[in-house]
Amino acid sequence: MSWNDIIGQARAKKYLQRAITEQRIAHAYVLWGPRGVGKDALAIEFARTLLCRTRTTESCGVCPDCRKVSALQHPNVKIIFALPAGEKENNSGEEKMKTDVRSEVREQMERKAANNYFHFSIPRASVITIGSVREIRRESSMTAFEAGRKIFIVSDAELMNDASQNAFLKVLEEPPADTIFLLTTSRKELLRPTILSRCQSIRCDILSDEEIDTALKEREHVEPRQARLVAQLANGDYSRASELLGEDLVHLRESAVNFLRAVAVGKPVQVFEEMDFFLESDRKLSEQFLQILLLWLRDAMLMQEGKKRVINADQADSLEKFVQRYGKTELSATLAVVERALDLLRKNVYLQLVFVSLAIPLQRILLSADTGADFQHEKKP
Repeated sequence: MSWNDIIGQARAKKYLQRAITEQRIAHAYVLWGPRGVGKDALAIEFARTLLCRTRTTESCGVCPDCRKVSALQHPNVKIIFALPAGEKENNSGEEKMKTDVRSEVREQMERKAANNYFHFSIPRASVITIGSVREIRRESSMTAFEAGRKIFIVSDAELMNDASQNAFLKVLEEPPADTIFLLTTSRKELLRPTILSRCQSIRCDILSDEEIDTALKEREHVEPRQARLVAQLANGDYSRASELLGEDLVHLRESAVNFLRAVAVGKPVQVFEEMDFFLESDRKLSEQFLQILLLWLRDAMLMQEGKKRVINADQADSLEKFVQRYGKTELSATLAVVERALDLLRKNVYLQLVFVSLAIPLQRILLSADTGADFQHEKKP
C-alpha cells in the first residue's frame, strides 16, 4: 500500500502529508466518515509513513519498518477493535482471550493486512472493552520496542462504551511522548466531546461510484459491466463492494425482474413465491434485492429518456418492453415505492411489512397502466 493505493480521499491525504512535511504531528487524530471509505487504510498508511526509514511524506514500502507495518506486525503499531468480553482478568488487569477468539483475531488481522479496506467483525464482539483501553494505557507508558513513534489505531472507536471512553480520555489528557493515537469512526457523534476536543478531526468523504468502479477493475480485475453494478450497489462503501463480489448478483437480478413481472400481471401466488425467499433470508440480502430492483427501474427511466448508457445493458430487450408498457409517470411512481421500501428496511421495520408495502403499491401502479405490451410474457430477464 501507499498513499496512491488509497481510493479517493485527496483532501485527507494532503492534510496528513502536510503535517509530516511541516513536522506538526498531533498526538491524536480522529478520522471520521461513512463506513468503507478507507479510514483505516489512511490510518495504516500514515503509520507506515511515520515509521518509514526514508523520513519523507511517502513510505518506501521496502524497508523493514514498512514491511512490518504492511503485515500489521510492527511492534510500535497496535490496532484496537471490538472483541468479545474476556474470560477473566489476570493480575496485571489484562483480559484473557479465549482460544477460538484468538484464532479469529489472527485470521482477521491477516485479512486486514492483505486488504486495508477489510472491516473487522469478530463474532459476539460489540464493544471495545475497557481491558483493551487499559492495554493501550499500559503499552503507551512503556519504552518502544523499536526506534520511532508508538502508534495506536482504534478502529470503529465509537464502539468504546462509557467505561472505555472514560479510560481512554485519561490517556489523552496526559499523552505520552512520541505516541500517536489514530481513531477511526463512522459514528463520530457517539464519541464524547471531551475526546473529540483533544483530537485533530479529519473528515473522510464518501466514495463516488466512479472511484469504486475504477478500483474494482484495477485491483480485482472485475469485468466492466459487473464493476459498474457493484459500484452502484456499494453506496460509496468499498468494503461492501468487495463483499458483493462474492455474491450471486445475477440470481438476485433475475429474482428482482421476476418479482416485477409477477406484480405487473397480478399473479399473487408468484409474487409471494418470489418474496418468500427473502423473508427467510437476512436483511442484507433483502436490501441488495431492493437496490437491484431500484437500479433496474432507473435504467428503464434512462431508456425512456433516450439514454443508452445503462447498467443492465444486457437486459435491453426487457427494459424496452417495460418502457413501452408504462409511461414516465408510472416509472417515477415505481421508483418512489422501492425507495420507500428501502427506507423502511433500513429503519428495521418488520421484513414482511416491508415487502407488503412494496408489492401492493407496485401492483396498483402497474395494473392501472396496462398498455398491452408483452413485458409479462418474457420467459427470462
